[in-house]
Amino acid sequence: MFIGKRIKDLRTIAGLTQAQLAEKIGVTPAAVGNYEQGVSFPKESVLEKLFGALCCTPNELLGEDCYSHNDYEHLRLYASLDEIGKRKVDECTQVELLRTIKIAARNGDSDIALKKRSSKSIFDAKDYKR
Repeated sequence: MFIGKRIKDLRTIAGLTQAQLAEKIGVTPAAVGNYEQGVSFPKESVLEKLFGALCCTPNELLGEDCYSHNDYEHLRLYASLDEIGKRKVDECTQVELLRTIKIAARNGDSDIALKKRSSKSIFDAKDYKR
């Protein structure tokens, strides 16, 4: 069951044991184990508590998953940085995005034809000049 795996992954990323998560959401550790194994599904009131306890959105827990475990780990680590650290990571991300875009444009990737907008860090996908 998809939600069981997501609960376990997000719990692990949050650094919580089943017992700690159970305490946060007001259920028994066995109930958390049952959710993770797909034996049972959390009630609506428990789901709402899970979003808070696991620091996730409903889509992250219930929706289509387009991110890997490693992506979520990077997000968790980013969230723990102070403002200076976040600014440095943001700057590095912009440099790498530009590098990737330039490589794709040079290779003639039809999906990457970018136009620089008024902001130095946002691009539109059709009028980029090589």
